[in-house]
Amino acid sequence: MLSSIRLWKLLATVAIYALVTAILFGLHVRDIKLVFAISGIGFLLAALSWEILINVGLAALSTLIVLPLLPPSDSSLTLAGIYGLAAVALGLLIGWFNRKERVRHPKQEASRYYPEGIFQRAQNPMVIVDRTGRVLERNDRAVELLGSVKHFSEIIHFEDLERARVEMERAMRMGEASGFQLRGVTWDKETFPAEIRMRALDADQVWIELHDMSDLLEMERKLWEAEARYRHLIEDAIDTLDTGIVLLNKDRQIIWANQTIGHLFNLDRDEMIGVELHKILGQVRPNFIEEMTMPHVLEADNKSFVFALKHGEEERILEFRSTPIETEKYRGGRIDHYIDLTELKKLERELVEKTAGLEESNKKLEEFSHVVSHDLKQPLRTIQAFTQFIVDDYSEKLDAQGIDYLKSLQRSSARMKNLIDDLLKLASISTKRSPMEKIELCDVLAEVREDLGALLDGVQLEISPNFPAITANRTRTMELFANLISNGVKYNDKAQKRIVVEWEDRADEYIFRVGDNGIGIDMRYQDRIFELFERLNPVDDPESTGAGLAITKRIVSEMGGKIWVDSEIGKGSIFSFSVPKRSRMESRVHQHT
Repeated sequence: MLSSIRLWKLLATVAIYALVTAILFGLHVRDIKLVFAISGIGFLLAALSWEILINVGLAALSTLIVLPLLPPSDSSLTLAGIYGLAAVALGLLIGWFNRKERVRHPKQEASRYYPEGIFQRAQNPMVIVDRTGRVLERNDRAVELLGSVKHFSEIIHFEDLERARVEMERAMRMGEASGFQLRGVTWDKETFPAEIRMRALDADQVWIELHDMSDLLEMERKLWEAEARYRHLIEDAIDTLDTGIVLLNKDRQIIWANQTIGHLFNLDRDEMIGVELHKILGQVRPNFIEEMTMPHVLEADNKSFVFALKHGEEERILEFRSTPIETEKYRGGRIDHYIDLTELKKLERELVEKTAGLEESNKKLEEFSHVVSHDLKQPLRTIQAFTQFIVDDYSEKLDAQGIDYLKSLQRSSARMKNLIDDLLKLASISTKRSPMEKIELCDVLAEVREDLGALLDGVQLEISPNFPAITANRTRTMELFANLISNGVKYNDKAQKRIVVEWEDRADEYIFRVGDNGIGIDMRYQDRIFELFERLNPVDDPESTGAGLAITKRIVSEMGGKIWVDSEIGKGSIFSFSVPKRSRMESRVHQHT
């Protein structure tokens, strides 16, 4: 395909020679001078825009046009020869002049595409070369990057020169060549990737632009590496899931699957890629315990369901879910999820079995509580009653030692009664879930103060204001605070006994503290005091069973919290316990919503 400039030159030349021929033959011109003049003018007009070799051809063509019009004589042939030689000489001269003009002003040719200022200040290196590759002009960026090169071969890597020459010939033939990459060479002989664009300025000059692709290719490389790295991370992460995942296209062919699905179906994951789903399901059909579920997997009607697969002795329970794909690339496809519920179902069965066992144990414990309540307390009440009768009716007949024996019997009976009551209380907390409600702790503490009554006489009880409301059992919460406050009073040797009840608001829980200025607890025993029947001062408190703090710990555990103590001998103790802001039931509901 010819460039537009060359095409216009060709059309103009054809028109000039057609006009000359028409004049000479149409008017029957026979005058030798007029023949030479008309043909010479036509040749001159045509030759002004062509190269040297083409002008020589035009001279020969002009001579051929003239010959039929000359009279047949030796002198005519001589004149024609002289005319031809003169035309050739003139054509050579005009062609040489045209070339010199273009070499002298290459910027003028380039300015048709880039104004002078833009050409010089362009960010990409630009050069203008002639047909031989000689550099005629270069812009500032070319000088900076390529140096003061003289020839085209200096700016292109030697291995790419042949391709460059082919593209330059194509540019001169087609007018332009672009969109290909070669290796450029800088002034210090470093190579760089370059996108090349060539454009023919005329039949002898080519404008060349080199776009340095180093930064772009480096960015693409880093982007590709990052994409590959994150793709592998994501694929590795998905492969570690217990859930089998299959990506299907609109034709229900598997285009990707994770390793888990291969394990679940007992197939090679890589061999599943590209295979239609119904063929894969056909391979595992015998493994479906209920074959009727297989069509649901194939159709995936947006409903989740549970089915079982069996491989030898191993049975796996799977939940199937399918999600349609709405992205442009995979529209019409879907993502199938095979969630392995085997371990969950196993845990559920174990939980059911343990729950049944626990219920059976609780039932037996409750029966034991009834036995204790009736069979032990009844004889104890009889002992206490007859002991009191003896004290009331026969104390005058007994000596001092007998009176001491009776009082010791009364103390032991009272402690036995307290022990039975505490055991029943512990059993009740363990076996019966107390009803929870929203309770105002300010009201609870006021009621505890009133119930303790005479125990608090002479005691400085300080309760912080604005206690929060919590979800708990009111009766057991009262017992919790009453136990801690009464302990602070009982185990206190100070003349002015002081009890402080305060609270702290934290992110997910409340912290409550009951502090005293009593005798304190040795660090060695601070972990033991919450154990059942543990008494640190049995002599000072003979009626104590050692179950009070164990009951307190059980109540706090039922609330979902923890209890601990900070104490120092002679300086007192601070009992602290936590209560979650959400009850256990509320937390379960929150997790499922």
